[in-house]
Amino acid sequence: MKWRGSLPLLALLVPTAAGAQDRGLDVLHGAADRYESVEALCADFTQHLLVPLLGVERTGSGRLCQGRPNLFAMRFGDPEGDLIVVDGESAWVYFPSSDARTVLKTTADRSAGGRDFHREFLEDPEQKYEVTYEASESIEGHETHRLLMVPKNPMSYRAALVWIDEGQPVLRRVRLEEENGNVRTITLENVGFGADPGSGFFSFTPPPGALVMER
Repeated sequence: MKWRGSLPLLALLVPTAAGAQDRGLDVLHGAADRYESVEALCADFTQHLLVPLLGVERTGSGRLCQGRPNLFAMRFGDPEGDLIVVDGESAWVYFPSSDARTVLKTTADRSAGGRDFHREFLEDPEQKYEVTYEASESIEGHETHRLLMVPKNPMSYRAALVWIDEGQPVLRRVRLEEENGNVRTITLENVGFGADPGSGFFSFTPPPGALVMER
């Protein structure tokens, strides 16, 4: 079937797509300006993990904090003891709820992908992503901007949805479609700028007898 007038229609669609990208980048740049001077922040988080291959869904919650220059930690209260810690030199992943004998360790400079959300999504987004402003959406009582971010270069995820508060440029939710098909959604509440996470929050020592697997 041949569409008449297809070129004028195409001309109308192009500015719309460009406008959605520009609006999305404006939202991201506004949030980046807010986070730029923040040395540390903490928030309560809820994580939902969908594993389609196994038909499994899991939900956990806890406390998330990050600090400069390369400090990040997610400590779960449910399941208790599960954690991800980036101490500035190494990134540690320990989930005793599923395997109390194994600790995963990588270098800190490989830890940002999908973990340090603010550095990952707010720093130079136009260089790393194709950005589309999708809609306004209410998240846990907060009116937010929903943005689709598709990596321009290979990452550990195929695409990300991020929700940024309309009233103040705070990151409220991140949803990652990971390369293995898993979908990970993290919602943040009680975000505190300039928070003091306390001594030891960004440090981790493997428990005695645990096998440390380095990547």
